[in-house]
Parts: sequence; structure tokens; C-alpha cells
Amino acid sequence: MDRSFELSELDRKILDALQDDARLSSQDIAHRVSSSPSSVWRRIRAMEDAGVISGFRVTVDAEKLGLRETILVNVRLDRHTPETTAAFAEFVRNSPQVLECYVGTGAHDYTLKVVAADMRSHFDFLQEGMIQLGFIAQTDSTVVMTKIKETSQIASEIIPRRLR
Repeated sequence: MDRSFELSELDRKILDALQDDARLSSQDIAHRVSSSPSSVWRRIRAMEDAGVISGFRVTVDAEKLGLRETILVNVRLDRHTPETTAAFAEFVRNSPQVLECYVGTGAHDYTLKVVAADMRSHFDFLQEGMIQLGFIAQTDSTVVMTKIKETSQIASEIIPRRLR
């Protein structure tokens, strides 16, 4: 998003509706938010142009697809050169089992959200993939036993009115 964008109350309602069901038509959203379909369509396009909306996706249940394990992996590199950080980023981008990767502060450099069919396949991912990079100082994995909350939805009430 290159420029400042101000969300109206209508925009917030539209975002809530789209995050509930991205398959809704402009007509359906308009009905939900008490507006006209053309106004809803224009506001959606404006939010796309501003980068507020970056795409429409399907949510898939990994467990129902046989990926029963979710593991949070903290990673620390043994050296931080442009080459090692670029190589690690490329490894992450090319690893289909890595759903998310964050650079953080603290005792580790990265936190990954990884899915696996079982712990053996996770072990193989670490040993035959990540450790083979040659610059991993440490990993520690936390196996998720139960998910209390898992969402990508951003509630409109926590969004600042003026976006930069």
C-alpha cells in the first residue's frame, strides 16, 4: 500500500462480510451491509487498489487432508551473512510444509509454522532438509496438541481508521 487510505464504516462492514465468505457476490454483500451493489463493488476495488485486500483464498483443513501435525519450529542460524539469510529464506519459500515464517527477536532468528503427516515426516524435513543447509545452529520444535484459535481474519474493530 503506497498511499494513505481511510476506511469508512462501509469498508469495515464489507471486509467483515468478505472475510466471513469471500465467495459472496457484490449483491449479497450489499444486502448484508445495507448498501448498493455498485457502491460495494467500487469500495472493494478501491481497497484492492490501496492494497488493503490482497487476494481471495480458500481455507483448507490440513488435518482432513492427512496433515495431522502442526509444529512451531524456532530456528537459530550459526552465522548471519547475506548469503545464509538469503539461502534460508529461499529454503523456506521452497518448502511446501512451511505455512508461515516470521523473523523475530529473542533467542531464535525465525519461527516457522509447519504441517506434517506425522512426526517422522517432520523429522525428515528437519534432518534431510533444514539441517543440510549447513548453517543451522539450533532448532526447537513445539508440537501443537490442540488449536484454541486459528484464523487469518482481521476484525474490523481493531483496524485503525487511517491506514498508511
